[in-house]
Amino acid sequence: SSTSRGLGDVYKRQQLNEQAMSLKITDLKSGEALAVYKNSGLDMRSYKRLQMFTHAEKLIDDKSNLKNGDLTVFLRIGTDSRSNYYEYEIPLVLTAPGTYNTYNSQDQEAVWPSQNMFDFPLSVFTDLKLKRNTEKRKDNSGITFQSRYSEYDPEKPQNKVTIVGNPSLSDVRTIFIGIRNNSNATKEGTIWVLSLIHISEPTRRR
Repeated sequence: SSTSRGLGDVYKRQQLNEQAMSLKITDLKSGEALAVYKNSGLDMRSYKRLQMFTHAEKLIDDKSNLKNGDLTVFLRIGTDSRSNYYEYEIPLVLTAPGTYNTYNSQDQEAVWPSQNMFDFPLSVFTDLKLKRNTEKRKDNSGITFQSRYSEYDPEKPQNKVTIVGNPSLSDVRTIFIGIRNNSNATKEGTIWVLSLIHISEPTRRR
């Protein structure tokens, strides 16, 4: 894997092909991110929502005192991963160690907490782009295409939505799934992602 620096993150990147995957994180320093990526050629304009389940847990021999919210999971889509992308970020709730029944709904919620689930309309991206562009045109706004412009999802205010550059849902060439350490100390843990990206409710073109 390669390591590259940009936009305040450190990405240790590997190719992503699986529908279900795990990321084991060790020695992830404050402010750093680990990301896997997939090259794609998608036109997402005809779809309404993105959905993806995520799960987080401490390592068995955790020495980093991992807590809820220390790590966030983010989905980044764009024409590239550095200069033109949308990003959606969720603070992760940890699943306690134990034995869980796949067919028990309470256990399913414990393993795949709804707070960890990506489930949002793509309009949060396009709405943010319109707002950013409006703010950018104001005198002395200080907003540029190169800077990260972020707001919180109005439906899920703990989740952050970000835009950089001029991405378009008509031309999604890269998909990143990453883990960011938002705490002030080095952390470790394991994160599972189930169903890489499920795009539902296609809109009807007339």
